[in-house]
Amino acid sequence: MAVLVARSLVDTLAGTLLVGLICFAALTLRSYPANSQTIEILAAASTTEAVTAIAAAFRADTGMVLRPTFAGSSTLAKHIAAGAPGHLFLSANLAWVTFLAEQDLLTDHGRVDLLGNELVVLHRNGEPGLASISDLPTALGGDRLVMGDPAHVPAGRYGRQALGRLDLWTRVKHRAVFGASVRAALALLARGQGAYCIAYATDARAHGKLAIAARFPPSTHAPIIYPLAVIKSGDSALARRAFDYLQGAAAKRIFQKFGFTFLPKPR
Repeated sequence: MAVLVARSLVDTLAGTLLVGLICFAALTLRSYPANSQTIEILAAASTTEAVTAIAAAFRADTGMVLRPTFAGSSTLAKHIAAGAPGHLFLSANLAWVTFLAEQDLLTDHGRVDLLGNELVVLHRNGEPGLASISDLPTALGGDRLVMGDPAHVPAGRYGRQALGRLDLWTRVKHRAVFGASVRAALALLARGQGAYCIAYATDARAHGKLAIAARFPPSTHAPIIYPLAVIKSGDSALARRAFDYLQGAAAKRIFQKFGFTFLPKPR
């Protein structure tokens, strides 16, 4: 049985790697389309459903195309740094926008902290929840904890930080399996490769097979902030229009529908 589980994990992770390679090819080989009305947004995987819906609303409202590419924030940031084309970057944490800003790859006047989220533990529907986060090591037993890779994936970073502050990380890290993005981690859990997954509250809404088992206290991790930035190489009047639209009332309604907190703008 252990061999079969290990083999399944390898197959799943290999599939994740293949998706990453396809994403890399799409990002690095894509050139700007002939249609100048198309705006490219590189967006964190956890925003997939919301940004897809916003892209449809944007086209209906403006006649222009907002074309998203979804992947882990670290993957997208590294591809932007390597010269991948794009107009907007929506990251799942501040660090990867800072990474690009330090390389002078973002405009100085085109950045806003757009969204907030909540860190949770997910489990498959119908399985026991947790009375509290502190019960996680016992509840895991010999099973796996699935999470985004803390070295790269924002949800994984928040998760390791929260578990560390609760003195739980050393008790569960040997049971952890890492995904290349939070959505890759969710796929592992949905397929039965683990008992629990650290992810965002919005992921529970997006994935019908999963539900929230417990919530991390906000005090256990840095605030979850999704910054939106204009990429310097893709800066244009059209990019600015999409940038403004993503901060507007129509986008706000959609983001909130999918469970995101729409952050108040500084006065």
